[in-house]
Amino acid sequence: MDIYLIRHGETDYNKKKRLQGVTDIPLNAQGIALAEKTAAGLRDISFDRIYTSPLIRARRTAEIIRGNREIEIVETDGLKEISFGDYEGLSVLDGHYNIPDPDFCDFFNRPEKYHTPPGGESIEHLQKRTAAFIQGIMNDPANEGLTFLMASHGAAIRGMLSGLQGLPAAQLWNGGVHKNCAVTLLRAERGSFEIVFENKIYY
Repeated sequence: MDIYLIRHGETDYNKKKRLQGVTDIPLNAQGIALAEKTAAGLRDISFDRIYTSPLIRARRTAEIIRGNREIEIVETDGLKEISFGDYEGLSVLDGHYNIPDPDFCDFFNRPEKYHTPPGGESIEHLQKRTAAFIQGIMNDPANEGLTFLMASHGAAIRGMLSGLQGLPAAQLWNGGVHKNCAVTLLRAERGSFEIVFENKIYY
């Protein structure tokens, strides 16, 4: 079983370093262009199934990668981004930082110290949620030999990979955040998996 994980294309929130989380922000023109170049790079892959986060930036990325393949795109919360709760839309950009928690950037730099925002999702829950989804796919005998495309998000993909590897929150960012439209290939067999490549770009 091959699982191609892709982070969505660029959005205006990405460009402006605003917290996006579960806020439904569309791809910008650059994001669409990156997805189209990535689609060209993946044009020879025969996907059997496509899953996506329900957020429009991920779904649109999945649609562009799908192209003219006649495959249903299935939305799942298992691929949804972490929620930043009350802090969504606020900025971490130097000179424009307006998040009430002065230590919020622990999320990026010292995730084991991160304080979950009011109404947000913890890193530990993100890891469990995303890893449980993909483990369900990997452990289903009916999926053996199939090829999947899964469109998700930066923190969600890191949560999934660290969760699958049983890593603590402190190691959430091992390998760094993936670039927009970067692709990671997981190869799974009988419940075990290997990372064939990670954070590969086609543009």
